[in-house]
Amino acid sequence: MPGFRDILPLRLFFQGLYGLLCNMRKIFWNISGWTAAAIILIGLDQLSKYFAQTYLQTPHRLISDFFQLEYSQNTGVAFGIAIPQIVLIIGSPILIGLIIYLVIKELDCRKTLSILSLILIISGALGNLMDRLIHGFVIDFIAIWRWPNFNLADIYITLGILFMIVFYGKIKKVKK
Repeated sequence: MPGFRDILPLRLFFQGLYGLLCNMRKIFWNISGWTAAAIILIGLDQLSKYFAQTYLQTPHRLISDFFQLEYSQNTGVAFGIAIPQIVLIIGSPILIGLIIYLVIKELDCRKTLSILSLILIISGALGNLMDRLIHGFVIDFIAIWRWPNFNLADIYITLGILFMIVFYGKIKKVKK
């Protein structure tokens, strides 16, 4: 019959394996949960743009001239600034990659707010990039007073950047 000393290394091996598998499950769950959140955000953005393209051929005033839903096509970037389409299609993935790099380098990615900010920015950028690849322009449909029309993807990007700015002190990496 094997003694305690013979079983101990085997027991420690299985405990370590169990711990590793539990941590992998947590890591996978976190990654897949954030991925699911990004897919849902992109899906909501694309669905809202589909409805805008289908049902908003005439503007729908919700609050007089202050707030309305109206379909528009944006061939430029923020605020309709004109830039050649090829530059936008090539530049968008490069900019997304740069943002991911900077977030990983500067922010503590173990903090939920860091990941949420990044997911919002990436979801918004991918939602608008999908429009550019599919239609050749971005569909905007939210109109507030004299502000240029925008969409859900623009809201995601704005919120993600706003979270990073407002909460930078809480989410930045602590340099040792």
